[in-house]
Amino acid sequence: MAKVIIYSTDGCLFCARAKSFLAEKGISYEEIDVQPGSSAWKEMKEKTGSGSLPQILIGDEPVGGYSDLVHLEASGELSQKLGLAEEGEVTPLYDVIIIGGGPAGLSAAVYAARKVLKTLLVSKDIGGQVAWTYDVDNYLGFSQVDTADLIAKFEEHVEKYGVEKLVGVGVKALELTGKIKKVITDDGKTYLTKTLIIATGKRPRPLKVPREKELIGMGVTYCSTCDAPLFADLDVAVMGGGNSALEAAIDLMKVARKVYMVSLTPLTGDEIIRDKVISSPKVEIFIKYKALRIEGESTVDGIEIESLETGEKKKLDVQGIMVEIGLLPNSELVLDTMEINRIGEIVIDSRCRTGVSGIFACGDVTDVPYKQVIVAAGEGAKAALSAYDYIIKQR
Repeated sequence: MAKVIIYSTDGCLFCARAKSFLAEKGISYEEIDVQPGSSAWKEMKEKTGSGSLPQILIGDEPVGGYSDLVHLEASGELSQKLGLAEEGEVTPLYDVIIIGGGPAGLSAAVYAARKVLKTLLVSKDIGGQVAWTYDVDNYLGFSQVDTADLIAKFEEHVEKYGVEKLVGVGVKALELTGKIKKVITDDGKTYLTKTLIIATGKRPRPLKVPREKELIGMGVTYCSTCDAPLFADLDVAVMGGGNSALEAAIDLMKVARKVYMVSLTPLTGDEIIRDKVISSPKVEIFIKYKALRIEGESTVDGIEIESLETGEKKKLDVQGIMVEIGLLPNSELVLDTMEINRIGEIVIDSRCRTGVSGIFACGDVTDVPYKQVIVAAGEGAKAALSAYDYIIKQR
């Protein structure tokens, strides 16, 4: 086994941790006590190029401090350097793994790459929730931009820095204890990282009425941008009364024969788009109505609704149902490991820290107010910068 030398001093927390780590692994070492300005300190600086403690040498090779030792162990390189294992494939250790490919995750990837962090982005898709809308007219620098074009620009920016990506892959589990975090994907592979950024966004909230699940894709949909063209010359019900529901109605007004809006509350969206919907002769609005059941065997052929005020029931003869009643945060992976608010959002501080060491979160999955593309992008930048600060402070 290669000789291990550790330069340390009494009262140094990371020195004590490094020695304890070596002892737990059964690795013998020679300890050299170092005082600033001493001959041992000068020797350490000459051999390692660093004046911080501890400093560890394996053979004649300086490998850094306690944090570096843990990273070598996690990746399998420590055994190789000690001469205890044959040369072979080493599991890569990333500085940061980002889960999520929306504006928050992509922005985090750009900022991580600019800090020269070894970065992996894992996401089912690229674009996130912004891909569900037709265009964006409130992103700084663009008075109006097609969503597909904006996402393409985001992705091109990330590509410029050569960020490694796993697209079309989901994450099924996380192991967050210890200095090295593990990300386990749906295909059973494990990825190691020093820090983790969770940017998993939100997903549509379902109606939770009979026949909804069975008819998804058969007339029931949650994305007007994706599916509005499918309802040309048909009658469609939009469920909801906020901005997303109003935008769905506007998308459908261009192609559908008739649009019904069904909302539990008065319409709450922005006045400019609310007026556009209300003034359309194609749209009929039902305020303070709830959905009872969706009807249809192989495809949607109606929805039954009930007045919250009178109990009156109506059947709307529609061939499509666009559900736009809000979003649920994709925080299931961390429900038991970090603080979550009453609606399932990850609670973070002003630096996107979650309260779990080395774990950061950004975008719509967090409790940050104002769910906007530009806010998510800014939060992603903050999360990456915070991850960088965390890494450089480790010894």
